[in-house]
Formats: sequence, structure tokens, C-alpha cells
Amino acid sequence: MKPKHLVMNKFTIPTLVSISFFSLLFSCSNDSKHEPKELIVEEKIIEVEEEKPTLNIDELVKSIDEERASIESQLGEPMEISTSELKEKIKQKWSKIEFYTIDDKVSRIKTYPYPGISKRTEEFYLKDRALILAVIEDNGSGDRGKSKEEIDKMYYFHDNELIYEMNELTEKEYSIRESDAEELFSEVSEYLNIYDHARHAE
Repeated sequence: MKPKHLVMNKFTIPTLVSISFFSLLFSCSNDSKHEPKELIVEEKIIEVEEEKPTLNIDELVKSIDEERASIESQLGEPMEISTSELKEKIKQKWSKIEFYTIDDKVSRIKTYPYPGISKRTEEFYLKDRALILAVIEDNGSGDRGKSKEEIDKMYYFHDNELIYEMNELTEKEYSIRESDAEELFSEVSEYLNIYDHARHAE
């Protein structure tokens, strides 16, 4: 027969371990019920591009045509600047530049070639010093403010973008690609600088 203290050890120690283990589990379970759980919410910022409003090209062209007619009706005598003292790029292309103003703002610019070399002219109409219309004529002589039917090429601008092109000629050498609109903007900017410099020099 086994001693009693050994029997007690056989049953008592495992029992105590089991009770302790379940107590620990119960305690952890209760603690987890009372502690608030942290929720991690990932914020995603979605950038939505604003769609540009659809332009009514016909209405804009009509409005620019009306603006051109209004400018023509108000113009007086121009300030004429010879290109002889200007940089070579302009001097080689044009003999003179005319600037027309309304309320001290340049509203129309016209460039003239050298007589006997070419008859091609360029006209620029501006509103608040912003280009709204460029008129290119292979024979720009004659009266000012010709009708659209008499004009070779017209380029309409809105918010510094070319929105419409009217080209009556089919010769490829005279055509201006849409990508060349930047060149027209560059020309106008340069001409305005020439005008501003001439005014300050007076």
C-alpha cells in the first residue's frame, strides 16, 4: 500500500494547477470584456479633378466677333513703331508695328512687312491685354476691319487657349498648326513689351 502523502500529492498538485490555469483564463476573459478596443480607421483622401465646363464654341466665337467690331468702331490713330531699332528677329520679319489703344489699353496690334517683299500682315485683338483674336492675311493691305469672308485665317482664343481656327486657304505652307498658338502668344507678349518700353521712353 502506497503512503498517504504520496496519494495526496498525486491528486492535489494537478488539481491546483488546473484551477489556477482556468482562473487565469477567466480573469483575462473578463479583462478583455471591460477594456475598450482601439479601432484603427485608415483615412483615404481621394482627389477628384474638377471637370472644366463645356465651352459653347459658337457663342464664344460670336462674342469675340462682336468684340472685334466694337474695338474697330472705337479706334483712333495708332502709335507707329519702326522695327529698325528692335532685335533682329522682329526687324527681319516686319518693317513697322502699329498699336491702337482704347482707354490707354492696347486693343489692337498690326504688323507690316517690307514693301516689295511681302504683303502678309498679322493683326492681334486684345481685351484687358489678353489675346482674343489673331488675324493673318496674305494681303493685308486695304481698309481696316475687313469682313470675315475677306480674311484668310482667324484664330480665336479664350482663357489663353486656342478654341477655334478659321482657315480659308488650303496651301500647307501658309497653314498654322494649333500647337503654334504658343508662338502667337509669345509674339503678342513681345509686342506689348515693345509698346510699354516706347511709352516709358516718351
